[in-house]
Amino acid sequence: MNIDKKNENLINNIKTSMEMENQFLSPTDINVLKDYADNKISMEDAMITFKKMTF
Repeated sequence: MNIDKKNENLINNIKTSMEMENQFLSPTDINVLKDYADNKISMEDAMITFKKMTF
């Protein structure tokens, strides 16, 4: 399985888990997760982005 497919599966698993809790990912959330999974941003950058989006 290639990296892109693994990352897609990981994001889909997160999305499904959150939906089970009645939480939904926005397209922006998914883009941040993709950037993190592709090592384009650090975990810290992803957390900062998510925090900014919630306030």
